[in-house]
Parts: sequence; C-alpha cells; structure tokens
Amino acid sequence: MASTDVAGIILAAGRSRRMGGDNKLLLPLAGRPVLQHVVDAAAATSLAPLLLVLGPDAAAIRLHIACGRVRPVINLEAAEGYATSLQAGLCALAAPCCGAMFLLGDQPLVQSATIETLLAAFRAEPQRWVAPSFQGQRGNPVIIPAAWFDRIHALRGDTGPRGYLRDPAARLKLVEVNDGGVLLDADTPEQYRRLLDACGDRVKVSAFSGGCR
Repeated sequence: MASTDVAGIILAAGRSRRMGGDNKLLLPLAGRPVLQHVVDAAAATSLAPLLLVLGPDAAAIRLHIACGRVRPVINLEAAEGYATSLQAGLCALAAPCCGAMFLLGDQPLVQSATIETLLAAFRAEPQRWVAPSFQGQRGNPVIIPAAWFDRIHALRGDTGPRGYLRDPAARLKLVEVNDGGVLLDADTPEQYRRLLDACGDRVKVSAFSGGCR
C-alpha cells in the first residue's frame, strides 16, 4: 500500500443500547440493513484498504452484510469502550498510510461523493484533520493524519477523538458538503424513524444530496 493511500475504517462494534434491544446496524432501510448502506458507499470510493470493525454481534452481522472488498476485523475488547474500536482498526492496517477515515456504521445516508470530496481535501493537505460540515454543523466521517495515530492508541474507555478535533495542532479543515447524511445516525428509535422518513418522503429526501441509495 502506497503511503499516499487513505484507509477507511467502518466502526460497527457497538452494542446498540440506546436502540432498545434491536441491533441498529441490521435495521432495514430502503431495502438494505443500515450498515450495508455504509459498506456500499465506502466500497465505491478510493479508500484503501477498507476495514469493518465488528464486536460481539460479528457473527450475526456477517450473516446479513455483503462485505465485498471490505475486510472484517473483530474487536475482542469492544466491551472496554469506543476507543478500542478505533485502535483495532488501526492495528489491522497491514502497511503504512497517510491517514485514516473513520466512518460510523450507523450513518447510512453519507454519500460516496461526499467521501471523495473529503479525501480530496485531505490529500491536498495531509497533515490536517478533515471533517464535513453541513449548514454550519460539523459531522462525520473524520479523516485523521497518520502522525496522530499514536494519540488514538493512547485513548481509553468510551472516549473518541473529539477532544483532539478541538486541539489547534489538529488544524481541523471543515469541508462544507451538500449532504445532510453527515449529521444523521441511528442511535435511538427516534433517529431511526427520521432516517426512514428521509428515505420514504421525497420532499424530505430533497434536503439531502441524493437521499437513500
């Protein structure tokens, strides 16, 4: 893998506690599981390699998700918190890369074109963190330069990289995108219903860049 490559790491090891018992990643959305939308969008981009970090529900997820060129990685320490999934993805990289994009497995409306826009912004300035912005609100996915990987490995528990985003040294580059999917996830039943509405109501879908794939 060339040092100019950007890895894609899809985070899908959570326990879906706020969903009330259902595995949010396998909930149906426009004819496919929520997670399948994320996998398909990422696989249609220049992200390489592309990893899928799974946790305790790995077996069930792999029965329902077509991975294609996406390589599953099992996080055996998922119960220890969110940070372990970030680290499991980085540890599974087989060769150096200039950065890694972390995609959320419960964010199914993010478009492949948005991912490529973020990649172009990062490749122009590969020492800066990159994140999307929609109507002035910062969203996901986020690209982290390789120089920061050691700090990701230093995280503990249910902590993500949000604190680093606020660090002036990150020189965060916000890229305005026409994709409301960067703000929408499926953590709760209410949020899932909002995703269903976005996929089923063409008036609402028009507020996003293309709606459901």
